[in-house]
Amino acid sequence: MPLLLLLLPIASTIAGGLLAIRFRRYVALLTAVGVGLLLGAAFLDLMPEAIWLGVRSGLTIASVLGWALLSFLLFYAIESGLRALAARWRHRQGDDLLFRKVGALMLIFHSFRDGMAIGAAFSASHAAGYAVACGIAAHDLGDGMNTILLTTRGGKPTWHAYVFLLADAVAPLLGGFATMWWALSQRGSVLVLVLAAGFFLAMATGDFLPELRRCKSPGRHLVPAVLAGIAIIYLANVTLTGLH
Repeated sequence: MPLLLLLLPIASTIAGGLLAIRFRRYVALLTAVGVGLLLGAAFLDLMPEAIWLGVRSGLTIASVLGWALLSFLLFYAIESGLRALAARWRHRQGDDLLFRKVGALMLIFHSFRDGMAIGAAFSASHAAGYAVACGIAAHDLGDGMNTILLTTRGGKPTWHAYVFLLADAVAPLLGGFATMWWALSQRGSVLVLVLAAGFFLAMATGDFLPELRRCKSPGRHLVPAVLAGIAIIYLANVTLTGLH
């Protein structure tokens, strides 16, 4: 498999992270775009693939959506519990940071899965491999941006943030190599996809959206930014489907 296929999402992820660092003064707008990217990834990328794989493995659509709902409720409950403990112990910043780092780890796993998708597509067809790599590189721009937003909360990035960004960038490379000897079963893949979708929804609704409500920027600027994030995922998936 040509290394170029796996270098495209690496470059895209780093570019997204550097974009978030360079324009962190516009944290409200970047967060709004991040909300759109998380919602778009959950509803337009992860869930459709989970339903498709679930039906092929004998699951009903209702079962797959039920798993996704349970995943969302699980992660939402965990976040709410962390916030309650933070309020009680008066260490809110540290607990929020812990949950945000977990979110960054989920994005890293998402990127790892993207690399596996590139490797699997290339195994089926060289043309499909290049098409999938281009589509994934488009929405990995958002993964890099969200990784920085999650680990910095719009502040000045520390070395931890750069480590998470680097890990997110390298994940597709490792995922692509992993397809040479490891593959999940269809039902295992469904479970992983709905877990990631549930976590993205919990982060968007429980963390990012409340943060937007507290910001001073006019809402009329933030709603288009959310829609722009969703549009990025939608266009990337449409392009990916068309090329495939």
